[in-house]
Amino acid sequence: MTLEHSVYIDAPVEKVFDFFRNPMNWHAVSRGVVFKDVHVTPDGVGTYYAWVSSVAGVRLKGFDVFTEFVPNERITDWSSSDLEGTWTYTFTEEGGGTRLSMKNHTRSFWRIPPLGPVVEAFGAKAHEKVLTELKATMESRAA
Repeated sequence: MTLEHSVYIDAPVEKVFDFFRNPMNWHAVSRGVVFKDVHVTPDGVGTYYAWVSSVAGVRLKGFDVFTEFVPNERITDWSSSDLEGTWTYTFTEEGGGTRLSMKNHTRSFWRIPPLGPVVEAFGAKAHEKVLTELKATMESRAA
C-alpha cells in the first residue's frame, strides 16, 4: 500500500530540508513518538535512529536509516517496521516556499486485504496531522 501527501510550507527549501535532515527535530511534529539513538552522518546517507510509539494501546518500535539523501531535494528513509515501510520525502521549491511531499510504502504486514482501508484511513489522518504540525513549526521559524 502506498500513501502520498503534500503540503506547501512558506519557508525556503534549505530551511525545511535542514530541519528535516535530523530526526531529533521530528519530535516537534510527531507527538507521541520518541526518537532515540539518533546518529546523523555528514553525508546524510546512513543517518539512523530508533523510535518508539503507541497506537491505540499497542506499542510500536522500529529502527530507520536514510538510504538516499539528495540535499534540498529528497530523503528516502527505510524502516525495520513493516507498518512504516519506506518513506520518500521530496522537497520542491515553489514560489518563495517549499512543497514537501511524503510518500509512504508499507510492506508485507498490511497485505491482509481487510486491514488495507483501516490502515489507509489511519495513515491519512496521521500524515495530515504531521504535515500540519510541520507547516506551523517551519513557518513560525521562518518568520
